[in-house]
Amino acid sequence: MNINGLNTTASSGAFKSVSSAYITTTPSSNGSTETIDSSPQETVNISNAGRQALATEVGSALRGQAAEKLQQTETTDTEESTSIIDEQIKRIKEQIKALQEMLTKLEGDDSEAAAQQRKLLQEQIMQLSNQIAVLMDKKMRDAQKSAG
Repeated sequence: MNINGLNTTASSGAFKSVSSAYITTTPSSNGSTETIDSSPQETVNISNAGRQALATEVGSALRGQAAEKLQQTETTDTEESTSIIDEQIKRIKEQIKALQEMLTKLEGDDSEAAAQQRKLLQEQIMQLSNQIAVLMDKKMRDAQKSAG
């Protein structure tokens, strides 16, 4: 079977509507000597109502698939962003713990260098604590967005 009218688009470079195509049977080349009656070409036309029904049916299915993919993507993004925030918070807490251990080691030293080192360590701990507060706030806002 051959769908005439569609195959010519490749050679002409122009697009044709499927509704203007026509279907014909072609003889098979399997070496048989049977003769095939050539019947007149049949034309298949799709009405405007048929086109609209097809567009509605196909379009609604595509819209449904697109909406489903969008929802899955948003869910994945929310889960990933939450896990990234949690990982950052965990990393910062480990840094704070290490800085606190360094502070503990400097407790017995009353030298000027140790005092400056304690001051720097305390400032770093304060900065990291502020970063944790910001990340926790962001995590709470993201949770409210996904819930609301």
